[in-house]
Amino acid sequence: MLCLTRRLLICLTCAFPYAAHAVEPCKTGLVGITLIAGSYNPPYTIEPDIQSINPGGKFPDNLIELGWSNLRKAERPLRLICRYAGGKKDELLLPTTTDKCFLRPGLTATCD
Repeated sequence: MLCLTRRLLICLTCAFPYAAHAVEPCKTGLVGITLIAGSYNPPYTIEPDIQSINPGGKFPDNLIELGWSNLRKAERPLRLICRYAGGKKDELLLPTTTDKCFLRPGLTATCD
């Protein structure tokens, strides 16, 4: 069911490419997040250009904001990868019109 919900969400974000869209790509138990550009092997990762965290604590509890901007110049496809303990990963394919993406507390990603 979760897989079907994610596919529907991806289809809806592609149907409205010019509107900012908020998605919750990551579940609890997150240990890291990566933005990957293109289809290279090994993958080309893009580091966030905005990173605000509270001192002390552990990711993602100390997260204020992670942000990637100027993504219109990045190689497509863009994929947001959520990494969990135990090696599990979730992948979200971002629309081709994505220029900015921010991850905020509550693990909500806003991309436009």
